[in-house]
Amino acid sequence: MSIESALISAIETIPDCLAAGYVDMETGMLLGVHSDDPEDTEVLENLAIAVANLFQGRGVKAFEELLRSSGVEETDHPGFGEIAVFSGDRLHIFLRTQEYPDHVVCYICRNSANVGLALTKSHLSLGAVAAAV
Repeated sequence: MSIESALISAIETIPDCLAAGYVDMETGMLLGVHSDDPEDTEVLENLAIAVANLFQGRGVKAFEELLRSSGVEETDHPGFGEIAVFSGDRLHIFLRTQEYPDHVVCYICRNSANVGLALTKSHLSLGAVAAAV
């Protein structure tokens, strides 16, 4: 299955999902994208550059170190695995893949989406999307 096919399948299962992208944080490249709306595609292209800072920026690294030093975060799997952001009328879900820790799958949903269900369905789709790389 191609990365685009895997993203389409994920969009169809995640409630109120409008677009999906697959980002390599090392290069800042968008390796795969699917959206019916050119505006959401443009948002994903811009997010591809920013997602590395979101997961690996100095502020995030300092926060992760604080969690590790207090014993809250495991040292076996450093770094955040997921981040959900409400922005305007959209819910952005960012999931780091376990197979490729420098890769992140981004989903853009309407802010009317049930957050818990959107996160659950996003997690369920993550394996198939990562396997398509």
